[in-house]
Amino acid sequence: MPIALPPQAENAALNPSTNAAQVADKIAASEIWQYETGFHQRVGDVANATRNALRAPTDFPPLTAAIAPGDQIALAVDPNVPDLCNVIRGVLLELEQADAETIDIVLWDETSDEIQKQLESEFETIAHVIRHDSQKRDLLRYLGADVDADPIYLNRFLADADLVLPILAARPGDAVGDNELSGVYPMLADSNTRMRHQKSLLQPATKKKTSNESHVGWMLGVQVMVAVAVNPDGDVGGVFAGTPEATRRWFERPRHNDDDFPPSASLVIATLEGTKQQNSWANLARAVTAAATHTEPGGTIVLWSQIDDSPSDRLVLRLSSDRELDELEHDDPQDSAEELGDQSLLGKSEDGFTIWDDSIAIADAIDRVRSEYRVLLHSKLGTEVAESLGLGAIESLDALQHLSKSFDSCGILRAAQYAGSTFDLPVTESDSE
Repeated sequence: MPIALPPQAENAALNPSTNAAQVADKIAASEIWQYETGFHQRVGDVANATRNALRAPTDFPPLTAAIAPGDQIALAVDPNVPDLCNVIRGVLLELEQADAETIDIVLWDETSDEIQKQLESEFETIAHVIRHDSQKRDLLRYLGADVDADPIYLNRFLADADLVLPILAARPGDAVGDNELSGVYPMLADSNTRMRHQKSLLQPATKKKTSNESHVGWMLGVQVMVAVAVNPDGDVGGVFAGTPEATRRWFERPRHNDDDFPPSASLVIATLEGTKQQNSWANLARAVTAAATHTEPGGTIVLWSQIDDSPSDRLVLRLSSDRELDELEHDDPQDSAEELGDQSLLGKSEDGFTIWDDSIAIADAIDRVRSEYRVLLHSKLGTEVAESLGLGAIESLDALQHLSKSFDSCGILRAAQYAGSTFDLPVTESDSE
């Protein structure tokens, strides 16, 4: 199928000013350092870099060699990839060399309306753009049983495709989804599977967690993927293509840094860099979880964002300091995800799937961190919104400067939503027995 791409448009999704440089200038702590992200370059021609990566993937032949005439191709897309249109443009230009029958662009459900409309406008004559819905039966197809013998349904466009190509922002580990660079699981699965996955994240660190990520990739037949590295400004720092195993090796980072410097800090400022899509509540949860791995016990985390979308009522309910759920004493922390689902009163869809609610994953991530650290939020929404989530508020650079005077050390983590890490539940005596 010949592909006729529209002329490349100017990048309309300009980065909102997060004032990262101004933030650094205002810090008055005795010692200041910035945590290393590992990618400092900025890719100029993103579409061409993507094409080049797909022409020589690591441990895999050129992409076009894996496509037969008439094949159905599905792109499983993380909407948080910077300069996403040009990344997809590069993929489509490379697919033009193969005689594929159809191309479907399947977006994670956290995709903003703006991103979906932009992709539909750019590529409507070339590909079908779908935003995933994890509780709609007509968008799901049974894939098989997971490692615990529970059924997994996946987005049907992926299940029906001859080749699935995940495209995602490369994080050493996704703090919210713990997806380990899969791009598919659990984000594009059914809501029941996602609830089981969320519950597994709440297991104590000493308890073995079962992982379905590689299992699902094997069942689906994912052989190659595109991972986009991000620099501290939130721009494309590099494009990598290869097998899932090769991709994980390339982006692998130790959970804890054993080097003497930079050490953890008593104050860590985590900034969200990028477009409106990147300044989301899901990315805020990723950022605070990453920041926690660099913060001294009992320290303070400042989340510096440009979020201007009000949190959902359910997220406020789950995180508000006076919610009944906080007053419950759980004998087993593994039960909390299930209790969250029960207390949300979301019920089941007409097709029998639990109605998925992103606030479950977001609230769990934020709640784990704020239980051990003081967390302050800067956004465009004001003090009342932060306080409704059980967080402190910091409204200005002057307020940040005043705060930082109270600390001997301060670490800065830029583009923190891409610095994904893991943050385990604290180990208790009962856990270690």
